[in-house]
Amino acid sequence: MKLYEIPMVVMSLVGLSYLAGLNSSPARADFALGELVNPGAAVNSPREELLPVLSPDGLELYFGSSRSGGYGGLDIWVTKRSTIEDPWGPPTNLGPQINASGFDYAGGLSADGLTLYFGQGPWGSCTGCMTTRTAKDAPWGPPVRLGPVFTTYECPGPVSSDGLELFVSGAHPGGYGSVDIWVSRRATPSDPWGTLVNLGATINSPSYDLPVWLSSDGLTLLFSSDRPGGFGSWDLWRTMRPSKTDAWGPPQNLGPCVNTAFSECGAAISPDGRWCYFDDYMAPRPGGLGVCDIWQAPILPITDFNADGKVDLDDLRLLIDNWGTDKTLYDIGPFAWGDGKVDIEDLKVFIAEWEKQNPPTVDEGQ
Repeated sequence: MKLYEIPMVVMSLVGLSYLAGLNSSPARADFALGELVNPGAAVNSPREELLPVLSPDGLELYFGSSRSGGYGGLDIWVTKRSTIEDPWGPPTNLGPQINASGFDYAGGLSADGLTLYFGQGPWGSCTGCMTTRTAKDAPWGPPVRLGPVFTTYECPGPVSSDGLELFVSGAHPGGYGSVDIWVSRRATPSDPWGTLVNLGATINSPSYDLPVWLSSDGLTLLFSSDRPGGFGSWDLWRTMRPSKTDAWGPPQNLGPCVNTAFSECGAAISPDGRWCYFDDYMAPRPGGLGVCDIWQAPILPITDFNADGKVDLDDLRLLIDNWGTDKTLYDIGPFAWGDGKVDIEDLKVFIAEWEKQNPPTVDEGQ
């Protein structure tokens, strides 16, 4: 079948197989990580590199490092590239205006890339700060404390794309474990941050729980945790919510395609959902350059639903037969682990994978 014929087939199948209604329970698609790659000296050194944060355009990677040439125990560095297909360039220290004599690490970037949220001080005794710049090629300005609702317990993590939710990790009194995930909200981006709210016992555990990445729609939160039930020292977990006014659902471990006997701690997902970055803090894997490295791997959706070794019309029919459900196997978009429903986002991913695995052929004589 040719690629241009797929829409006609889809229309026919949807007409026959559309299932009304949507189960609101969260789902996780089957997916895999491709070959794990160490990005090399552009990111890693013989020392520690951890807590990667990607800019919304995917052209800047911020991370904490204890490498030589810094101003404290752990500094914030950035590596840049011209396009998302280019390799990362030489890392640059954000300078003494941002990095103090102790520990500094990036937490999250605003959607326009002009506000950086970061922490100063060790986990459990951290000062939440922010810095702004006037343009992406302009220097970062002086750090500013996040406000009176933040004490010396909370370290900033990801911020929502609308700038109205900031997730933090902290040993704030009233939590459920060693370090919990909290959220601060505000009515508009110009308002001060509101009172910290604990994400609750559904999300937090007696162990360490750290928010590391938030999807652009604000409905998927990745966090790292050393709680029991994982595959290694630190694992990556996910929680979802149907809307921003709903509660977060039960956490799900991302499974052995991501988590290993080594450590998967701070993490970032590229804006196009194609790459996963994470560090191996506490339990480094072989082949790294230092004490703790940042690694990257492609995120691969599984579109061979019937596992017959090829992606074809039978797989497309299975996708359409499960339209409108939350069946994890077919929930492959907009990210490879899905968004809780089988819909047009999954069809887009399927068609893209179909095109890659079934490239068009040229008829002889043309």
